[in-house]
Amino acid sequence: MNNFKYSTLFKAISEQIDLPDNAVIADLGCKDATFLLAFQKGFPNKIKSSIGVDVTDKWFNDVKYDESIELKVMNCSDKLNFSDNTFDLVFTKDMFECVTDKRLLVSEIHRILKPGGVVISVNCDWDSITYNGTNKELITKVVYAYAVTKQPWMDEIDSWIGRRMHGFFNEGKLFESFLSVYNVVETEYTKGSFGYDLSVDIAWLYKENTGTISEEECNEFIDNLKSAYEGGIYIFSKPYYIYKGVKVN
Repeated sequence: MNNFKYSTLFKAISEQIDLPDNAVIADLGCKDATFLLAFQKGFPNKIKSSIGVDVTDKWFNDVKYDESIELKVMNCSDKLNFSDNTFDLVFTKDMFECVTDKRLLVSEIHRILKPGGVVISVNCDWDSITYNGTNKELITKVVYAYAVTKQPWMDEIDSWIGRRMHGFFNEGKLFESFLSVYNVVETEYTKGSFGYDLSVDIAWLYKENTGTISEEECNEFIDNLKSAYEGGIYIFSKPYYIYKGVKVN
């Protein structure tokens, strides 16, 4: 994989997938194609073609991928520009919370999957993210603000999307549904880890003048995490809900 921190999460995902030969797969909300590349590596000689779509191409330029991967700009809040019964696997990660009409997207995924095709939708419950430190009030405030504040490129934000995904897919009886949870747990606050990278991303809350936290609060939050790590009490936890649906009709 081109991003080591996802290796154990990808293992938990791939254990639920049995791709046919010459499989055609799609990643909706692919960003920099990290998981498309992982599928190619994890399922050698199984994938005929891979298509990644995202609402913007700003992450595409630095992607190193071969000719079997095609990247497209597409808004998953709208009807998907794919033919019926096209894909053996449709994959999404941390994308559903940004979509306005989630039921439309579920029906579109059903439409573009082949009979017996599989959807894997991986979603974090953003306000269930946990940091340990000494300033409980500040950490709680910052994590919640990040979870519920819509970023400019999002159509919507739903911080409970992980726990809600099974319901969105299961209510229409279009899929045979399975659900598991993979929990990222870290005790190191180092660059490249989930907790470190998220704490850096959180700075957009004051840089974009969202009014949710100040620069001083953000800096204090990061200092608190550093102190917790240096003191041996740091922990980071992030739950990923892995929904698997098999198209039944």
